[in-house]
Formats: sequence, C-alpha cells, structure tokens
Amino acid sequence: NWKATARRGVPITMEYETERSQNIYALLDVGRMMRSPVGDVAKMDYAINAVLLLSYVAVQKGDRVGLLTFADTVLHTVAPRSGKAQFHRLLEQLYAVEGQRVEPHYGVAFGEFAARQHKRGLVLVFTDLTGSISTDALVAQMVRLRRQHLPLLVTVADPAINRLANQPIADSTSLYERTVAERVLAERRATLDRLRRQGVHTLDAPADELSVAVIDRYLAMKETAPPSAMAVVTR
Repeated sequence: NWKATARRGVPITMEYETERSQNIYALLDVGRMMRSPVGDVAKMDYAINAVLLLSYVAVQKGDRVGLLTFADTVLHTVAPRSGKAQFHRLLEQLYAVEGQRVEPHYGVAFGEFAARQHKRGLVLVFTDLTGSISTDALVAQMVRLRRQHLPLLVTVADPAINRLANQPIADSTSLYERTVAERVLAERRATLDRLRRQGVHTLDAPADELSVAVIDRYLAMKETAPPSAMAVVTR
C-alpha cells in the first residue's frame, strides 16, 4: 500500500482475511403454503429442522445467528448472537412456532428485517413458491436484499410432484395430473432461474434432504465470502 507507506515511512502491506465470525440470518415463512405436507410432514417443519441444524453448526463455527418468522405480519425475531446460549434461544422460539392460514407478506417481513439488521450477512429465506402475485413480490424483495446482504432462497421440493410429472398417461385422470404437475414444475423453474439471473442464490432441495443441503450450501458460501464480507488487516 504505497499511500500508507509514504505516510508512515515504512512498508505497509494489506491482507484480506475472511471474517471468522459472520452474521447468519434465517427468515422463516410460516404462512399457508408452508403448512402443506410432503408426505406426512409439513414443509414448515422440514424448514424448522433445517434452521435448527444450521444454527447449531453456525454457532459451532463461531458465527452469529438470528431469526425472523413471518406470515402476513412479523411474528418473532431473535437478534443475531453467537454462543451455545443463542442456539437454545432459537430452539425455544422455533419450538413455539405455529403455521398460519394466511399468505405471506414479503414486503412487511423484509422491511422489518432491513430496519433491524444493517450489518451484511448471509440471509437464508425459507419459503414456498406460490401464485404469480406473491412470487413477483418475493423476487423483488430478494433482489433488493442483495444490495446489502448475501441472499439465499431455500425452497422445499416435493418428490410427489416430480413423480406425477413423469407418470405414464393411462387415462384422463393421469393426463390431468401430469399436466398440472408439469406446469407447477415449469413455473417453479422459471422463478428460480429468474432469481439466479439477478444474482440471488437459490436452493431447491427435496424435503428429506433439506437440512443437509442447507448445511452444505452454508459452508460453501462461507468459504467463498465476497470481498465486502472480508476484514482488512494492515501489517
């Protein structure tokens, strides 16, 4: 660093080190579509398990973990902290979560998050992809979130829909089921592609693989943190 060297009269080098302690935020949608089951378990419950495992691993890594749950309003918030006590706070909060029979209001949830959390971090948004109106709102909020944070959209895939989309056509019922399933998958892929084109990370994992997939992606993104998430050290 020649300017610093000139001021101090001695050689100064600048090294960039990934911050050992980072902020990890989980935004959990507990609205109507997250109540829908995959097998016998609600998508929301799969997401809760993933958030709990993420919190446990992140705390072990020395990261600060925070939580916001929402439906049409913000329901609970936990400020990001590190340490084992934080994991137990999150465990207690998530244990008390109940699904809501309303559509999620992404504007309210993301607005509340932006007002509370200013330090850049990895933000995992657990939700479901539904109708075009709510999907457009989700895309807009995720893209806006990217200005300040590193966003990752996490969605729970239902293997049953894939099976219906690939089933042989034997009668009018199977034709209808396959057509609907193909349309659902096509719309889902289009939304995820749209987000990725605008720089938003996405993870669409089968329900029974969700927790492991979230941890793998968290560790990978932590290793490849962008320069803005780096700490500058002068020597």
